[in-house]
Amino acid sequence: MNITNRLFTYPVLSDEKDDYVESIFSVDYEQTMQGVNSLKLTFDIAMNCQELEKLINNGQAEYVIHLECSTTAYREVLRSVSKHIEHVIPIGRINGSFDAVAFVILKKNVANFSCADWVDDYSEMTFNLFAGSILAYQNLPSLDITKDYEEFTNAGSIFSIYKRITEDDRPAEINLDSSKIRIGLGSRDYDVYAMYSTKTELQALFHSMLILPALVYVFEELRQEGGEETYHNKEWFLSLEKSYSKRGVVFMEEVLNAEKTSYQLAQEAMELPLSKALHQIPAFYETTEEDS
Repeated sequence: MNITNRLFTYPVLSDEKDDYVESIFSVDYEQTMQGVNSLKLTFDIAMNCQELEKLINNGQAEYVIHLECSTTAYREVLRSVSKHIEHVIPIGRINGSFDAVAFVILKKNVANFSCADWVDDYSEMTFNLFAGSILAYQNLPSLDITKDYEEFTNAGSIFSIYKRITEDDRPAEINLDSSKIRIGLGSRDYDVYAMYSTKTELQALFHSMLILPALVYVFEELRQEGGEETYHNKEWFLSLEKSYSKRGVVFMEEVLNAEKTSYQLAQEAMELPLSKALHQIPAFYETTEEDS
């Protein structure tokens, strides 16, 4: 929700307006990955307008950061009286263009407000302002949060699911010696998978049943002594390494993190597939009831 060409009936502090002579309202912010599953935003506010700072110190105004991702419809408002604001967002809530706007906003009505730094057009004028009025703003540069979780959720990327010719039900098997992580299903299991694997409503269930356990196995193998040396030239290893690098994380450092189990690492890498699968079950059941 960037502020563009908006008219105000009172002076507003912004680098897009000329209502103030020397005062500034400027916000620097940066993004860093916190683990593989969270995005940390840090905002540092610079403002030197004494009158506006007095309103904040008196509890009559506050700094506000409005966050919005149009792709996922994520919106959140951060409120603070501090010029340093930190906030962590689960990466699953955002994707694509991510916008942020910083404000100073009134919390209470203020009568006869004036500022010594206003331009001549407003000199010696006062304004009655209401709670919610924007006193300062800055449109912050958009971030492009492009996630690539294909490595963990698409069976056609670094995973290959194949059919084993078996007469009886047999356990699935995992093979890491190829360019892809190969998951072998018995004949009957594979036939069921092939029939339903393209259905969107079942993707989360298949991911939790097939891809997640395979990824747990991968992490366990890499944690073994000599694991990295054994697999570091495999295409699937290089793809995983690249994917983690995009998120600012060193792949093997994360794999060897003693504070996390392989099960936890796999879930984080896939952006919590079990939660998605469990939340999909009620919707599928309700649809089945409606059809009956």
